[in-house]
Amino acid sequence: MSLSGVHRHEATSRTRATGPEPNGQPLRARHTRARFVGIVVCIALVLTDIALAATAARAALGGQTESKSAACVPTAEGPVPLDPSSPGFVAVLQADLPSGFVDEEFVISCSSPDITYKTAVFLRRPATATRASGVVAVEALHSSGIWGMQTLLQPYFVAHNDSHVGVAASHDVVEGLLKKANPTRYASLDVPAAPEATNEILAGVGALLHQRRDPLFPGARVKSAILGGWSQTAVVTRTFISSPHANATVGSRRVFDGFFPGQAAVGSSGGSQVLPIPDVGVPVVELQGERELLVTASVYGSLGYRRPDSKTYRLYEVAAMSHINNESDNPVSAFAGSLTCDWPAGATPSTFRQTDIWDMAFDNLARWISTGVVPPRAARIELEPDGKTPKRDANGNALGGVRSVSVDVPTASITPTSLAPGGIVKNPCAYVGYQRDLSPEQFQQLYRTHAGYVEHVTNDTKRLVRQRFLLPANARELVTRRGTIQRLAMTRPPR
Repeated sequence: MSLSGVHRHEATSRTRATGPEPNGQPLRARHTRARFVGIVVCIALVLTDIALAATAARAALGGQTESKSAACVPTAEGPVPLDPSSPGFVAVLQADLPSGFVDEEFVISCSSPDITYKTAVFLRRPATATRASGVVAVEALHSSGIWGMQTLLQPYFVAHNDSHVGVAASHDVVEGLLKKANPTRYASLDVPAAPEATNEILAGVGALLHQRRDPLFPGARVKSAILGGWSQTAVVTRTFISSPHANATVGSRRVFDGFFPGQAAVGSSGGSQVLPIPDVGVPVVELQGERELLVTASVYGSLGYRRPDSKTYRLYEVAAMSHINNESDNPVSAFAGSLTCDWPAGATPSTFRQTDIWDMAFDNLARWISTGVVPPRAARIELEPDGKTPKRDANGNALGGVRSVSVDVPTASITPTSLAPGGIVKNPCAYVGYQRDLSPEQFQQLYRTHAGYVEHVTNDTKRLVRQRFLLPANARELVTRRGTIQRLAMTRPPR
């Protein structure tokens, strides 16, 4: 089947960013049995395939970052039509298409002395071009078949009318995922199994987005193209930043206006130590949880990703955050609840609100790029004299780092990973944190009453909003979840 023509999938049911779907459940919390199976498959692939990102990382990290032009600005065909006999690729855990948005598929191709390829990109954007914010989040497809940023940030994207571009950016993804999903539809795709192919393809997508006549977003202006990812694809993003492609230009403009590597699996990807991200002249917000810190220190004996903040770089190291949590509206949370791990008696999967952190970090980056408002600096997680063990408070939670209600107004002691003898990659419990709830006596000693606890939560969320480590909408929801309907006087200007 040829890859040509027009494919546009209009949404037919109205869905708000954080509001209820027709069945009354929040957008992030709606799961079917099939999606739960997808979660298990996804995580199983994470455990076995995460080393793919490490191979690319070893090829590029520590390399030169001199400026270069994009090797080739690809041509784009599409949107590509869909029909019942030839379904397109659907990612694992892909959220339902929200009202007012469209899904589109394009084929991009490039032929130059440096590289020749043909691959697919997948767009989710506002259906009306004039509604689009101009912020475009770009990420490579994870080898498990998941769009990490879209999965974790879709409600935020919808609320802000941001667009998402997913790229099949590697030989293994094209051959192992797209062609297996539909051998006929994707038969003509071809990506070389070369170390720099992923960087070339991603740079080409950035170049397309910044063309005066952008074929992917006709009628809309791309103001900020942000390359990012979660876990394995955050390693892909770090690799890109540390390569010459990070300084690639099309015309006089950089191919990406900023970078957002989130929870890069630097400690579980194998191979050589991952180095700090270099300054590349555009804003970078790097998000690492306490779990990434612990695993990196366990594998390498040091924290090679750490570096000082700068005029263009922020590191957000988040106390108590696991790689995967059991919060109710995180799409991958069912995996955490499905595990049986060798935890202390009475422990349960951590319910730390990871998605609030992702929303905050991406929002700070987007504002930095679009308005020049510099994000706040955050302290690093405090360490014992050995340089790799977090210092802990009287409740067992880490000190320092990006703070949250979970650690500053605690109801539990949170351990963000299980470093079991079975190994970091082979043991799925290493991806999931656990918590031990405080006793009634401890709770009473801290807060006296439930009303006292809610007052502490309210005050802490106000502080975090002022410091720009929590979005106002998430703060209001958090306080409501903690047992009050008090309205918080928290506002933030449009991004």
